[in-house]
Amino acid sequence: MASDLAVFRGMERHLRGAPDRADYLIDLSNIVRETALGGRTRRSLERLRLVLAALCRTSGDPDVTVHAIADNSLFDRRHDGEFPDPGEAGLLREWRDTGLIAAIGKADPDLLDHAKVFGTPVVSSDNFTGHRGEHPWIQGDRDHFLKPERPGGGAVRLVRRTMRIVADREISREGERDDLRARNLMVGGRPRADILERSWRCPRQACNPAPAIRSGKVVCRGHGTLLADAGPRRPRLQLKILVDGECQAWENLAEEEGREFALGRGHLARIDPGVLAERRRLAVSRYHLVIVAHRRTLRVLDTSKGRSRIRTLRPGGAASPWRPLPHRDELPAGAAGPGRYGTFGPEDEIELVPGIVLRRSGQRWPGERAEGVRARPPRRSRHDEELTRTD
Repeated sequence: MASDLAVFRGMERHLRGAPDRADYLIDLSNIVRETALGGRTRRSLERLRLVLAALCRTSGDPDVTVHAIADNSLFDRRHDGEFPDPGEAGLLREWRDTGLIAAIGKADPDLLDHAKVFGTPVVSSDNFTGHRGEHPWIQGDRDHFLKPERPGGGAVRLVRRTMRIVADREISREGERDDLRARNLMVGGRPRADILERSWRCPRQACNPAPAIRSGKVVCRGHGTLLADAGPRRPRLQLKILVDGECQAWENLAEEEGREFALGRGHLARIDPGVLAERRRLAVSRYHLVIVAHRRTLRVLDTSKGRSRIRTLRPGGAASPWRPLPHRDELPAGAAGPGRYGTFGPEDEIELVPGIVLRRSGQRWPGERAEGVRARPPRRSRHDEELTRTD
């Protein structure tokens, strides 16, 4: 059934290509695909029209303006048949090409950056869970998010959201899933274990590659070079180092029974001095903690010159009181083995010194991170393709 494209062109008066000129931010891919707003097709511009009408009613402004951002995948011609009329997909591409709407590999980072900088409300049904590490202000926010709803098939309305407080491990886990999707390593909602359980070697020297699938091959996400299979990958756990509440560094531990990992001042060296001044870094001992995997748990011993402490975070509630960690100098004479150490649980955090905190990540497949890179998702390979072939 053909759409009335003239009606949709009427929406152009609300669209602004620059975020600082808009009253609201629109998560365009999310809205166009939100079947709860009506329609039987997977994608529809009618849903955007209904949301704009709701914004006019909510704001009391018939000329309300929006900056709409979409993922590049929304414009893929292979999905034109998912609209009631392929002309809707063509109109979206026209808006993109003329600058009325913005398009990027993944829209979420720009939406959240604009909301933070300009204070503009975001219209979306997304919870943005995986982005809360970079944007902790989302936790419990009551001012910046509106969700479109259509109860009983009536008029679409916009509901101001109170964003629930998500556990730190859930943020890490969802952020990892977003990263795996961008590397084409999720199939049917599951990680590609056949790729992630292998180690990979990049021909570029000093590269610890993050594997990605492109054109049916395993390549280095950063260099695009073909990777060589280097054998089974050892299980790893990831720790996050936070400075004044924000994650500034990651450390990966080999998850091997009884293997000790010493964490100290040197692990903070790569944190920018503007974030962590040298005098604060020097407050951390050279060998501050000893961490060891023991019977599928993490155990920790304080080996610092000062004293570290630990507490348990309660999602949505107050944290437990701080309690001291077992210290090497206070172990009974002859005591040995990780069984004598304190437990470092999934919801615990350890304060090394005031303002510098260690937490466990919820990532299952921690690897080298390519910070600041927003790669375009590579094409998903077929299961019958040879992943490392060169022809």
